[in-house]
Amino acid sequence: MTGEADRGRREVAALLVAEVASLTGSQLNTVALPWFVLTTTGSVVRMSWVMAAYFLPVALFGIVGGGWAGRVGARRWMILSDLCRFLLTAAVPTLYALGGLSFPLLLLLVFLTGAFWAPYMASQQTVLAAMTGDDEQALARSGSLLHGATRTAVVLGPPAGAALVVLLGAPTVLLIDAMSFLVAAALVGWGVTDRGRPPEDSPMRSKVSEAVGVLRRDRLLFFWSVGTMITEGAGQALLAAVPVLVRLQFRAGVSMVGALLACFGAGALAGSLLAPLVLRRTTAVGLATSAKVLQVAALLPLAFALPPWGFAAVLAVWGIFVGLTNGPATAVRLLRVPVRLRTEAMAVVTTVTLLGGTVGLLLVGVAFEQLGTRVPLAIMVAVQAVGAALFLLGTVRFGVGLRPTPPRTGIGDGPEKARPGRTR
Repeated sequence: MTGEADRGRREVAALLVAEVASLTGSQLNTVALPWFVLTTTGSVVRMSWVMAAYFLPVALFGIVGGGWAGRVGARRWMILSDLCRFLLTAAVPTLYALGGLSFPLLLLLVFLTGAFWAPYMASQQTVLAAMTGDDEQALARSGSLLHGATRTAVVLGPPAGAALVVLLGAPTVLLIDAMSFLVAAALVGWGVTDRGRPPEDSPMRSKVSEAVGVLRRDRLLFFWSVGTMITEGAGQALLAAVPVLVRLQFRAGVSMVGALLACFGAGALAGSLLAPLVLRRTTAVGLATSAKVLQVAALLPLAFALPPWGFAAVLAVWGIFVGLTNGPATAVRLLRVPVRLRTEAMAVVTTVTLLGGTVGLLLVGVAFEQLGTRVPLAIMVAVQAVGAALFLLGTVRFGVGLRPTPPRTGIGDGPEKARPGRTR
């Protein structure tokens, strides 16, 4: 038993370190790429196109990609995704050095890189669930730690990215990002056990359809998915607004971009680390919902003209509640879906969520060019409130006091109805 527990801790640690390595590289990219486009073209719209290009393939391939990941196996798909993203990301600085990187080609490479995101995230969550079993509290705590690892990357990446852009230039920073995918693939390959593929008892299309059906019929998951899609749109638009505000309103340089994004990351990291402590006194459903509503309250000061330090404080507080939401919400979703459909179902959830982010990124550039800096921020707060209201409505009507029943592994219409009672 002790050996099995030690192996489980090693696997979780390997997954967390791989996440930090991969996402730290991606966060370098998050600063370097939009700042490069913004400063070289002077176009906020083009900057938002580049950022949206990473999200757009999620809407087109996310659900299908989840089916592929379910066929290949979650661990194998993670390794394959990291290797492919290494090649695609490394192609950007390589082509730039050769003088062959046009703006359409840049959009294509970013688009192809983003195609791996939704099935990768779904696979990662499936691997984590396999490590922890069907204990909601254990899964919620592990999920919070995983999101904490993600937020650690958000803390470390932006300031480092800003400094490296100044010291080395954007192409070199993109190459460092590419190498981080190789490190993540090696860590998962070394530290995470290959549990094999799930038994193939139905065609891929059938399993994806079943997963969509489960999410549609489970009213809590349905309301949460729609609400999260809306809040993700506002959230991605707000993060994309950071370099715009720094350049147009605060009249500062890329170092402030890194500092502001790090404030959000620090808050989200703090929230992720606090979540396991808060879960000792409440349910995962209750924590996810309360924190989602408090995200709106944290953003209300954006309706006023804020100095840079005020904007940083808003991002940090908002980040805390984002960190408190994600791990518990993921645990609830996983435990309400049959085991055999988890990869496909989480790919659907990720696809829907990031579809909202794509819309937000596509609109944010136009909004700032047409409406200035104040009005778009107020619209983001209003949209965030709508999404949180739907999330809350789902909890009030379909989630209060419910304890998930262990999902069935066979073919069925979906998760059994949860029995009333306290969550363990």
